[in-house]
Amino acid sequence: MIDGMRYAMIKDSERFRTVPVLYPTPLPDNPWGVLLPLRDTVWGAQIPTVTGDALSHALHGNPKALLEMLGRAPRGRPLRLAMEDRRCIEAQQESCALAGSHCVPGSGKLPDCYLAPCEDRTVRLLAITVGRAWDEGRAVFVVEGPEFTVR
Repeated sequence: MIDGMRYAMIKDSERFRTVPVLYPTPLPDNPWGVLLPLRDTVWGAQIPTVTGDALSHALHGNPKALLEMLGRAPRGRPLRLAMEDRRCIEAQQESCALAGSHCVPGSGKLPDCYLAPCEDRTVRLLAITVGRAWDEGRAVFVVEGPEFTVR
């Protein structure tokens, strides 16, 4: 887990499922929060933006607007990245004896040793977190605009 990230479960009663989600705590001048280093990368391009209002409604039992904003399934998000941008760096360098087709986010079997192929260490750690979330079927998004609370 990374500080500044929120893990939640959104209940979708219409489809009889629970949708796991991960999103950064927005800062006053930066909705990307701790994910800011990913914003202008190929990884950041796959992270949708949702409204605070849609998130609030989802957290209070009405997820329709949020799910529409999220679009494609989480495991499908990394498939939009080029293979060299998502395949484990150890597998690309052929320095891992266990490398295989499972060494990419979205495979459903991402190993614990996965290292995202990013030069910057901070970007790599964030990409690993996002990649693991996608592989678990967890939606990752950024929240723009205020949320509301019910009193």
